[in-house]
Parts: sequence; C-alpha cells; structure tokens
Amino acid sequence: MAHLAIHSHALKKVLYFFPLNPADRNSGSISRALSLLRYFKARNMQVDFMSKQHWGQYTEQSKAAFLNTGLAENIHVVRRKPIKKNPITYFFGYKIGHLIFERKLATPAGSIPNHTTLHLRRQFDKLLKAKKYDYVIISYAYWADLVRDNPNLGEALTVMDTHDLLSTQHEQDPGFNREVALTDELRRLDLFQQIWAISVEEQRFFQHYFGARVKWIPMMMDKPVLRQGVQKKYDLIYVATDNPHNLAASEWFFREVYPLLDAPIRLCVIGTIIPHISVSDDRLEKIAFAESLTPLYEESRIAICPMLSGTGLKIKVVEALAHGLPVVCTEKGMDGLPEKTNNGCTVAIDARSFAAAIQRLLSDEVEYRSQSQLGIVCFEKNFEKGAVYKMVDEALNVTPDEKN
Repeated sequence: MAHLAIHSHALKKVLYFFPLNPADRNSGSISRALSLLRYFKARNMQVDFMSKQHWGQYTEQSKAAFLNTGLAENIHVVRRKPIKKNPITYFFGYKIGHLIFERKLATPAGSIPNHTTLHLRRQFDKLLKAKKYDYVIISYAYWADLVRDNPNLGEALTVMDTHDLLSTQHEQDPGFNREVALTDELRRLDLFQQIWAISVEEQRFFQHYFGARVKWIPMMMDKPVLRQGVQKKYDLIYVATDNPHNLAASEWFFREVYPLLDAPIRLCVIGTIIPHISVSDDRLEKIAFAESLTPLYEESRIAICPMLSGTGLKIKVVEALAHGLPVVCTEKGMDGLPEKTNNGCTVAIDARSFAAAIQRLLSDEVEYRSQSQLGIVCFEKNFEKGAVYKMVDEALNVTPDEKN
C-alpha cells in the first residue's frame, strides 16, 4: 500500500522565472539556476521555465536543447515588450496600458531598475491562469512585481531567489540613492512568502526585516570525482566573467600582484574576463571557454579570487574548494561562506600579502595539504548537493514520499 501511495502522489508543479539562458553556462548565476533545476528534477517536480529574450539569448535550437535535458517540461521565452508590427495597434494595445502599469508600480527615482513590464506580466499571468502551481519562484528582485497584487497565484508558495543584494550592484549608477534603493528593494522582497539568500551575510541582513521567511539556500553541487596523479600544469587558476566587479578585481591583480610573483609561476585564466586582460606573457594562458572546468582544476594547484567589491557567494570559490584547491582571496572573496576561518581560504589584505600567500602555499607542502583538506570539509558540510537538498526540502515542505 505504501508503494502505491508514493506513486499516486500528485506531482508538484513549479513556475520558475530565470532571465538568462542556462545553456550558456558562463556565470555563477547560471550555475545556481541549473542546480535548482536539477533539484526539481530529482524531486520529480514538473517545471515550467520562464525566461527573457535579450538577457538570455535563445534560438529555437537552444530551446530544444534545453528541453532535451529534461530539466523542464516547458520553456517560455518572452520579450520585454511585444513586437511592433503595427504602430497604431502597438500604441493602443500596449503602450498606453504599459504607461498606466508603470505609474502603478511607482518605482522611485534613484532605485534599482524595475524590469517588470506590462507585456511580461501578461505572459506571466497567462501561465498562472492555465495551470495551478505549487511553487512560483522568481530570480532577482528586478522582476519581483510579477507577483504584486496578482490574483492568479492561487495557493502557490511564492519564493524570491535573490542571488544578490541588488542595491549594492548599482551604487555607481547615475542618480542612484542608497536609501531609496534599499527601501524599494525590501518592498519588493516583502511581496514573497519566502526569500532565499545564497550567502550568509545577505541571509542575516534580510532576516533583520523578514525573520523566518528568509532561508539560506546556498549553492549546491555534486562532489567532483577527481582523477589521481594528474600532472599540475598550472600553479594558479583564475575563473571570471566580465562583470564590473571582476573587471576591477582583474585590473588590480595584474597591476599590483602579478608583478610580485616569481617568474616560474604559471597562471591559467578562464572566462569572458580575458579580452580585458592586457598582460600577455609565456607564463599566462588564456582560455575563453571550457566545456568543463574540472580538468583545469585538476591541473592547477591554487585558485585565486581577488575581488574588491560585490556581494553574494563567489561560486568559483566553492568550485575550487570542492576540487581540493586552496584559495587565495581578498576578504570579499569569502563572502557567502558560513565559516570565515579554517575553510580552505587564505585571506590577503593587500597586494604583497596576496603574493606572499601564493608563494607560501606553493613552497610549504604541509600547509598546502592542510588548506586543501579544510576546503573539502567546508564544501561537503555546506555546499555538497545532498546537504543542500535537505535545506530546500525543508523550505518547500517536501515530504519523504515526494523524494525519489
């Protein structure tokens, strides 16, 4: 009877909005989305995936490839506004209504951007009307107003997966007002029954306002299966995209730290940061894209994370720890890690201490092995898939008979 009960249990339905194309696999936020999609699949949930053209570039081939992964039952890629086929129809059918919608949203001057448009809201509501969802999960507070005063949500549990405290990402925007932005961002988060934070710092900040509604749901990933005896081709590995925080970090590292490193040290850089790195010499290898980072981590001894700004968990730090690589980083590189000591990271406060930490790990095998093991333990305790799945199960109230 118990066996029959398990299989007769109604499958939970998820509407998951994420603005980027998961097939791109070129950022930590995409790694986050893929990890959640794999969780939904592992829990046998039916997923309707909603995304946005232009943020995530989609073709018919890429949409078909995504569906073939089995991570979602349907994919809905929408545009910010309808295609303007007829100016009169566009004006009366959309433009006037959108202006009224924007006025209702009343996004204050100086706040973070609000990317919710009337067209997006209409597409979102169309999905809600067609199916009853158990969970509605939105990524980034830019689109929080998709659920605002929405009568179509039914009994769905609404979740905001924050990714970042967005107000800190826009401090250099013209006209930005920190107090206005924070107030408006918190107003958007308050629309949701649960608020997921990827870093412990943001969890604590949000809990000050929303209490138990805030859940720490860190990055989750499989523990990598590592080959033994792989020859170390690189002393250092640096993985980064070309967002503004990484651009500043890269510029600082290559200007201040790189000249202090011993000549024999070899560095491998991977990612879209590469076109912005002017340094070019025999000890630096640049790889624009890697299908898998695991072989490169296996061929490297130390990972670096020279972040000077930004918030949220640094996914590449977690990946490095998972592969047994000690990490040399600035204090910002440890954002999101629940343990601030004995975690596999060596924190440097300036360029000279950063270079010295690298030299020490390369020359002291005992220290190297100790930091490597501490990093593995930190990963397994906090970020390994099985550990985080339990956190998500608790947040979504997934019962034992709903697990595969």
